[in-house]
Amino acid sequence: MLKSLWIMRHGLAESQFESDFSRALSSVGAIQAKNVASQIKQDSELQPINMLVSPFARTQSTAEIVHSTLSMKQAFETEEMLVHFGDHRILGEFLKSCNFEYLILISHMPIVAYLCHYLCDNIEMNGFETAQAVRLDFILNSSTNNYQVTHTKTYLPH
Repeated sequence: MLKSLWIMRHGLAESQFESDFSRALSSVGAIQAKNVASQIKQDSELQPINMLVSPFARTQSTAEIVHSTLSMKQAFETEEMLVHFGDHRILGEFLKSCNFEYLILISHMPIVAYLCHYLCDNIEMNGFETAQAVRLDFILNSSTNNYQVTHTKTYLPH
């Protein structure tokens, strides 16, 4: 059962690129990713155990930095549903049925904002800054068998 989910947008990407898929993470984006990961690590009450990442180059690079900064033991997994044009509803239902308890996703706009709003309809997310992360904590409502968000926290790069 999913207990906590961190939804993170990749760090700032390079402005020069041949294809969107291979667009690299910039040096500023690497600093942003490390900064936000450090904030998550300092938030010692909860830490992600598993990580799912979009297959795009900038998200893979962001994931490597976050994974290392958080000293995660589990290898991160690439998930095709996390591309920016993916369906946030299908992804949301997948997450509700997955076996991960403490999971971090690294993906793109607009799916990160849509997913956040889909899972917690009282959060108005118009967008995510590069490398921004949001943590959602869940409980399962036994009477409705639906997840309820009990806590949210936002991490912004400085």
